[in-house]
Amino acid sequence: MSQSQAVQSVQADLKPKMLDLIEYLDESEQVAACAFFTNLLAVLLQAQEEEELLAFFIELSSTAFVGLYFDDVAAAKIDHILEYSMQIAETFSAPTGTSH
Repeated sequence: MSQSQAVQSVQADLKPKMLDLIEYLDESEQVAACAFFTNLLAVLLQAQEEEELLAFFIELSSTAFVGLYFDDVAAAKIDHILEYSMQIAETFSAPTGTSH
Protein backbone atom coordinates (compact mmCIF):
# COMPACT_ATOMS: atom_id res chain seq x y z
CA MET A 1 0.00 0.00 0.00
CA SER A 2 1.44 3.38 -0.97
CA GLN A 3 1.77 6.22 1.49
CA SER A 4 -1.12 8.14 -0.04
CA GLN A 5 -3.32 5.02 0.02
CA ALA A 6 -2.44 4.48 3.69
CA VAL A 7 -3.35 8.08 4.52
CA GLN A 8 -6.63 7.78 2.59
CA SER A 9 -7.44 4.53 4.38
CA VAL A 10 -6.92 6.11 7.79
CA GLN A 11 -9.00 9.13 6.75
CA ALA A 12 -11.79 6.81 5.60
CA ASP A 13 -11.68 4.95 8.93
CA LEU A 14 -11.52 8.04 11.14
CA LYS A 15 -13.88 10.38 9.30
CA PRO A 16 -17.13 8.61 10.34
CA LYS A 17 -15.89 8.32 13.94
CA MET A 18 -15.05 12.03 14.02
CA LEU A 19 -18.37 12.98 12.38
CA ASP A 20 -20.26 10.87 14.93
CA LEU A 21 -18.43 12.62 17.77
CA ILE A 22 -18.95 16.09 16.28
CA GLU A 23 -22.64 15.40 15.71
CA TYR A 24 -23.02 14.23 19.32
CA LEU A 25 -21.14 17.26 20.67
CA ASP A 26 -23.34 19.56 18.60
CA GLU A 27 -26.57 17.89 19.69
CA SER A 28 -25.52 17.95 23.35
CA GLU A 29 -24.52 21.62 23.06
CA GLN A 30 -20.86 21.07 23.93
CA VAL A 31 -20.00 24.00 21.68
CA ALA A 32 -16.29 24.49 22.43
CA ALA A 33 -15.59 20.77 22.13
CA CYS A 34 -17.58 20.63 18.88
CA ALA A 35 -15.48 23.46 17.43
CA PHE A 36 -12.23 21.81 18.59
CA PHE A 37 -13.05 18.48 16.93
CA THR A 38 -14.44 20.14 13.80
CA ASN A 39 -11.05 21.85 13.38
CA LEU A 40 -9.30 18.52 13.98
CA LEU A 41 -11.46 16.87 11.32
CA ALA A 42 -10.34 19.53 8.84
CA VAL A 43 -6.69 18.77 9.71
CA LEU A 44 -7.34 15.06 9.20
CA LEU A 45 -9.04 15.52 5.84
CA GLN A 46 -6.32 17.87 4.56
CA ALA A 47 -3.53 15.39 5.34
CA GLN A 48 -1.84 14.03 2.23
CA GLU A 49 1.31 12.50 3.74
CA GLU A 50 2.09 10.39 6.78
CA GLU A 51 3.81 13.33 8.47
CA GLU A 52 0.62 15.39 8.21
CA LEU A 53 -1.36 12.49 9.59
CA LEU A 54 1.06 12.16 12.50
CA ALA A 55 0.61 15.89 13.15
CA PHE A 56 -3.15 15.22 13.37
CA PHE A 57 -2.50 12.42 15.89
CA ILE A 58 -0.31 14.70 18.00
CA GLU A 59 -2.98 17.41 17.97
CA LEU A 60 -5.62 14.82 18.85
CA SER A 61 -3.54 13.57 21.76
CA SER A 62 -3.59 17.10 23.24
CA THR A 63 -7.34 16.74 23.83
CA ALA A 64 -6.85 16.14 27.56
CA PHE A 65 -4.89 19.36 27.93
CA VAL A 66 -7.05 21.89 26.08
CA GLY A 67 -9.28 22.53 29.09
CA LEU A 68 -12.53 21.24 27.64
CA TYR A 69 -15.16 19.32 29.59
CA PHE A 70 -16.66 16.20 28.02
CA ASP A 71 -19.64 14.24 29.31
CA ASP A 72 -19.31 10.46 29.66
CA VAL A 73 -20.67 9.68 26.18
CA ALA A 74 -18.32 12.15 24.49
CA ALA A 75 -15.39 10.93 26.58
CA ALA A 76 -16.05 7.33 25.50
CA LYS A 77 -16.21 8.34 21.82
CA ILE A 78 -13.00 10.36 22.18
CA ASP A 79 -11.25 7.48 23.95
CA HIS A 80 -12.22 5.16 21.08
CA ILE A 81 -10.80 7.60 18.50
CA LEU A 82 -7.62 8.09 20.56
CA GLU A 83 -7.09 4.35 20.95
CA TYR A 84 -7.49 3.76 17.22
CA SER A 85 -5.24 6.71 16.41
CA MET A 86 -2.49 5.50 18.74
CA GLN A 87 -2.47 2.12 16.99
CA ILE A 88 -2.21 3.78 13.58
CA ALA A 89 0.47 6.24 14.72
CA GLU A 90 2.55 3.35 16.04
CA THR A 91 2.20 1.58 12.70
CA PHE A 92 3.30 4.65 10.77
CA SER A 93 6.21 5.40 13.08
CA ALA A 94 7.51 1.80 13.11
CA PRO A 95 10.72 1.35 11.16
CA THR A 96 10.23 -0.40 7.85
CA GLY A 97 11.96 -3.67 7.14
CA THR A 98 11.97 -4.75 10.78
CA SER A 99 11.65 -8.49 11.27
CA HIS A 100 9.92 -10.00 14.30
